[in-house]
Parts: sequence; C-alpha cells; structure tokens
Amino acid sequence: MRGLAVLATIAIVMPEAAADAETRPKYVGKVDGSLLGAPATLDPVTAQSHAELTITGLIFDTLYRVELGGAIEPRLAAGKPELDNSKLVARIPIRKGVKFHDANTLTVTDVAASLERARTGGGRWALAPIVSVRVDGDAVEIALKTPVDVAIMLSLSPTAITRQGRAPGAKPIGTGPFTLESLDRTGKKLVLGAFEDHFGGRTYLDRVTLHWFDKPDAEAKRFETDDSQLSTRGVAAFTGGQPKYKAGAVDGPKALLVYVGFGKKHADVLREPAFRRALDLALDRNALVSVNRGEAVMPAGEPVPVEAGAPLPTPIVRTGDLGLARAALADAAKRVPSLDATRASQLTLEIAFEDTRPDDREIAERVARALGKLGIGATLSAMSAVELRDRISRGTTDLYLGQLAAPLPVAWAWWSAAFTAGGDDWAIQKLATGGLTMALARKEFAARRPIVPLMFRGVRMWHRADLRGMKFDATGRPCLEELFVFGSPVKSGVP
Repeated sequence: MRGLAVLATIAIVMPEAAADAETRPKYVGKVDGSLLGAPATLDPVTAQSHAELTITGLIFDTLYRVELGGAIEPRLAAGKPELDNSKLVARIPIRKGVKFHDANTLTVTDVAASLERARTGGGRWALAPIVSVRVDGDAVEIALKTPVDVAIMLSLSPTAITRQGRAPGAKPIGTGPFTLESLDRTGKKLVLGAFEDHFGGRTYLDRVTLHWFDKPDAEAKRFETDDSQLSTRGVAAFTGGQPKYKAGAVDGPKALLVYVGFGKKHADVLREPAFRRALDLALDRNALVSVNRGEAVMPAGEPVPVEAGAPLPTPIVRTGDLGLARAALADAAKRVPSLDATRASQLTLEIAFEDTRPDDREIAERVARALGKLGIGATLSAMSAVELRDRISRGTTDLYLGQLAAPLPVAWAWWSAAFTAGGDDWAIQKLATGGLTMALARKEFAARRPIVPLMFRGVRMWHRADLRGMKFDATGRPCLEELFVFGSPVKSGVP
C-alpha cells in the first residue's frame, strides 16, 4: 500500500485529461463482499475461524507477515529480529510514527504488553518458546527457552498489537489499514472504513462492507446482481448463470483446516481416544471434499498440510475403513460401557455447527453418516457463531465443526494450534522446549486425537473484473487492503 500512496501523489500533478485516463487505480467508495461465516470475536488473541482472522487482519497489525510465496515482510517491526550468539535473545526494533485508530502513537510498551497478554493467555500455542518480553529502548527484547524462527512466530495472529496490550472491546482500536465503523450481528454485516494514517499508506477503498449468510445461495445472488463485488460462493445463484458484470477469480492456498472437535456433553464417550479413532476411520473424506464451490480441497488425516511436510492422504484417510472403525469402537467399549454393541444404538450425539457457514451443514450431515455406520445416532444443531464459541468453551456440546488457519509451510504452528484447539497442552509443552518434531507430533496425535481433521480447503474469491489487486497471504487470509478499482465494470456478454 505504500507504493499505492506514491502513485496517488504523482497523479495529483498530472493534467486533468491524463488524470481521468484509465492508467492508474482510483480512490472509490463502498465495496461489498462477504465472510466465510460470522466472526464470534474481534480479539486477535482468540481469533480462530477464517472470518475472525480476516477481520482481525484488517483492523490490527502484527510485527511481521508471511507472504504466500514464503517471504517475511516486516509490518510493525522496523527490521529483522536481531539475535544474540546464543539465539535465545531476540531484539526487535519497532517502527516509529505508527498511529492507532484513536490517533495515539504506537509505543514499544504497547508491543511488549500485547505480546505478554498473548503468551500468557489464548496465544500460548503460538508463543510458548518465549520466557519474557521487555522494553529495550526503541525495541522489544524477547528471551527464549529454545531457538525458534522469531519472525514467523511474531507473524501469527495472536501476536497482533492492541492499544496498551488490552483486549479489544466493542470498538476495537488497532493500527491496521481499516477501522471498524459498525458491527450489526442482526443484519449479518460489518462495515470497515479506510484508516487515513496507516503506516503503509491509505487503502484505495474508502469503505468495505462484509456480509455473512445463513442461506446457501444468498451470497451468489448478491454478486449476480452486483449488490456485492466479492463472493466466495460463485457468481450466480443457478448453475450456468452469469453475473451482471464480468468477473474474475483468485484462488487462495489450502490453508484452512476444517475439523471435528469434541465437547464434554457425553464426557465418557468423547474423551476416549479409541472412539475418536473409530469416528476418524468411519469418515468418507472423499465425499466430504465434494462440499465446495470450486475451491481447492484436500482430505486431511492430520492437522498439517502437505506443504508443511505432511504425507499425501492415504486411501484409508480418503475413504475410511469400516472394519477398522468397528474394531476401534469395540476397543473403546472396553472402557466405556455405553459404547458396547448392545447399548451404542441408544446413544445420540449432537453435532453443533455455525449457522452462517452454509457448507458446514452438509459436512455435519456426512459426519452424522459416519456415526450411523457405527450404530450411533446424531442430531444436527445450527447456532450463531457467538453461541457456538460459548458452548465449546463451556463444554456443552458433543461434537462440533471448527476451523484453524496458520502459515501454510509452518508445521509447528499447525501442530500447536490443533492440539490446543482440542484442549490438549502437549504440543505447547514440547514447543516450549524445542521438542515438537514432526515424527513425535504425528505419533502423539495418532494416540491422543485431540481433534479429527476433515480437510484443508482454499478460498476462491470471485471479484468484479474492474476490482483488482486481490491476493492472499500464507494463512489464506484475503488481503482486502490491497484491492483497487481500475477501469469500469463491463457487462457480461459484452466483447
């Protein structure tokens, strides 16, 4: 965006005719788009779903960002981490002159307090190697228990910087390229406004309105009529339909993990690893990955993408093995009487999912089929993102559908996030001591199964053809701050 700001400055001194020519991007008003569901929180420390990570990435900044190609870009950091000879002390210089949305200037104390809040709270999975954080002049100094790639660690979502390191309230204050103007949960939308004083330069878009939907075709209908200029669910409500204006599409990386998580409603059943293994083996993931709108999808037997070193999915991962699944269930029944063959049919488990992620209903139905193969009943419960998060935190669900995202090639981040999502601190403990290896993590995951991975998916973002600059970062977050309008919309069917 810094480069875009320079282009705008140059254009001011151009003659009027040249300024009106379609040779440069324009500052324009509102663009409407969508989210993959409703954000339950706007706190970057606890953000987990694709929708939450998208929004917090627009309101807040981290010290670094991992680009899709693997390059690490300093954001609020003024340069690379400076490591001492032991590689256990890192000094990160902080960019000067950065403004928060409330006009306060970012200080090193804000940075230190934000990292401290994350490492002692919901961001432990990302910052476990850190012993302490302190202010050191115009930098923060981080003491580590074990060597780690500091820049990658400080690119993870929980490390986003907030004012005085406090949890955001109803009106989040960050340093990001957009400010939150309004959040309407009843109307299923939020409005973001361009932050004029962003350190990277003002965005070309003045305002972005993002919607979420509880009907499968609602998003595509809005795009078809040009009520929205961005869509993740196609360009028209019906197969073969055409949008009002010509459109293009950009595919993001397969960096969103969809998984089954476990609550405590039937605690004796749900905490039993052999039951979780039985469910895993009963799943037909090839059928699951058909639940998409053309985006890239990969069945997942582990919570780490192939790009981070995981093996390609095996035939059993793809289609399951009912014989092995029933054997695992029989093993579980030795410790959980309600899973005995004579009693399992009396068991009904709830599968909870968010009502504004339309694909999740289809996914939940297929998870229910897997339970049915094991002789276990299921009910489906659609609920708001806020209610789902609350019920997960209180343990008042049986099964639920969740999402995780991390930089695509960073295996340790995936392992740590997955174990933590399942309420298991094993990966955090190993990460803190440098013992989180791929081989050990795979072994422990197979034994514990804190979650059951279903698939990795990308996001295909359709955009009106004159809306350009669409890209994704390494976590699969759409970088809406890079968008600009170039030229004019062209009606579909016009050469």
